[in-house]
Amino acid sequence: MSKRDNAIRVLSESLINKIAAGEVIERPASVVKELVENAIDAGARHITVIVKKGGKELIQVIDDGSGMTEQDAIMSLQRHATSKIQSLRDIEQIASLGFRGEALASIASVSRLELNTVLRDSIDGTALRIEGGTVNHVGSTGGNAGSSIAIKNLFYNTPARRKFLRADSTEYRYILHFLNRFTLAFPHISFTLFNDDKKVFQYHQQSLKQRIAAVLGSRVQNNLIEVDDKNALMHIHGFVGNNDVMRKSRNDQYIFLNQRYIEDRTVGYAVQSAFGETIPKGVFPLYVLFLDIDPGRVDVNVHPTKTQVKFADQNMIYSLVRSAVSRALVSDQIVPGFEAQNHSEEQAFSSRFQAPLLDEMRTWSRQQAAKVPSSSSEQISLALTNDQTNEDAFQAAAGSYQSNEPEGGAMVWQLHNKYILSQIKSGLVVIDQHDAHERILYERAKKNFAEKTAASQQMLFPQTLDLSAEDYENLMEILPLLQKIGFVIKGFGGHTIVVEGIPSGLKVGSESKILLNILDEYSRNKGSEVDIQERVAKSFACRSAIMTGEKLNAAAMNALIDQLFTTHNPYFCPHGRPTMVTITIDELDKRFERK
Repeated sequence: MSKRDNAIRVLSESLINKIAAGEVIERPASVVKELVENAIDAGARHITVIVKKGGKELIQVIDDGSGMTEQDAIMSLQRHATSKIQSLRDIEQIASLGFRGEALASIASVSRLELNTVLRDSIDGTALRIEGGTVNHVGSTGGNAGSSIAIKNLFYNTPARRKFLRADSTEYRYILHFLNRFTLAFPHISFTLFNDDKKVFQYHQQSLKQRIAAVLGSRVQNNLIEVDDKNALMHIHGFVGNNDVMRKSRNDQYIFLNQRYIEDRTVGYAVQSAFGETIPKGVFPLYVLFLDIDPGRVDVNVHPTKTQVKFADQNMIYSLVRSAVSRALVSDQIVPGFEAQNHSEEQAFSSRFQAPLLDEMRTWSRQQAAKVPSSSSEQISLALTNDQTNEDAFQAAAGSYQSNEPEGGAMVWQLHNKYILSQIKSGLVVIDQHDAHERILYERAKKNFAEKTAASQQMLFPQTLDLSAEDYENLMEILPLLQKIGFVIKGFGGHTIVVEGIPSGLKVGSESKILLNILDEYSRNKGSEVDIQERVAKSFACRSAIMTGEKLNAAAMNALIDQLFTTHNPYFCPHGRPTMVTITIDELDKRFERK
């Protein structure tokens, strides 16, 4: 029996570096990421990135950072050589972007690398040439302070890796995607990008809001809502976009933890949840948010790309982010309006959000309410709550209300028994009567859930209702909440119930239909809304609100507007549709070609 050779060996340094490159350097964009991180950590204020052929032929990053000595430049090409950590405590308190000391060594092992670096306040610097991880030249160089690192022929010595790279245009898009993160995270740094000798962008040092508009497009500049919330755990700041810049993808969502881009479902869901019912299904909000937190409370070293992190207080992070964004969203900046996209062409208006409107509308509604005797005002409000929307009911409630002003005391009109039009100081506001009443009833139901049981009107002739087994189970699930908003329901054996009372305001005779509609809506919302209170409140509001096609007189319209602008969020119905849009005088003048 022959003696066989030992099967286990120590790998060569060259092969180790190539394996490490496989972990760290996935594609040209990974090289750009590592080099730009190093430039930022070096204190650069101006960074230029040059790529050719999607980064396959050339990736060059030039910065005006601190530069390196000759010894540091050589050491930077060794594995696990770094200036950013020295002990385990440093790892637990990571404040820099790149820190593992693998990037340059890994990149150099699969490319031809040229490094020129000059220390600040120095005239001479160091020039290195490395091929496949082997240093071929060490010399001196001049130039400006900082570093220039050029990566040529990436993966030239690992053809299997190079074969799996995508088309040049695809690899370039990956690079652009990474650079967008850096340019947004560091608006105080100027960035320039050249692709195949063409300047793609040049962002000068600017404010975050200006940088967001530069990177994501000028269309977002007037549609950003500032978030700034500081607490004992962290500082949350940045911007979220209003509904007019939402998209059907998550492309415009950026979260930065201590200025490091991260992908975190908890934080993302917290932001989405803060928008709540204002987001239509299938669309996603734009946001660029920064979380500044004690590095010791988060682990950023859980993945080679460092985009995934672990928080010490995951639930607390969710709650704080959600609350911060929620508070920011309750502002005039979320009011919808109209804007002509091209004045010279026949095009429909597209909605946007403009401010301010809330104070003006609330002042207007208070002025109109002051013209109505208090007793009549209460009756009108009750009639509206009761959904008694026919002309006779409101006319009776407003019988004592006389005015010389048109339309019963206010400049309001109903269009196609669907929309309410009203003159305001800045122009015209158009309100959807159903969505507006939905918002009123939704918030009233939520308030009743939290504070008290709403008043009920007892039925002279209680109604018996036979339910299916599924409807009966759904009813039992939400019965305590229905009782809180004013329903009085008792069991009658099997799946039969008796409705003895209904919320004050519901039209007598419609209670069975409304209750069944609530159960239908509740069942339909199960897949998209897990919060039972939310489902019940939305279902009740949707099925009890004034419907499209119902005629309203001026008193009813005034009462509706007055109650809408006392709600917490008057701008959207519970399902995310806008309750109103505005058209300014300037916009009307443009459409009529007035100068």
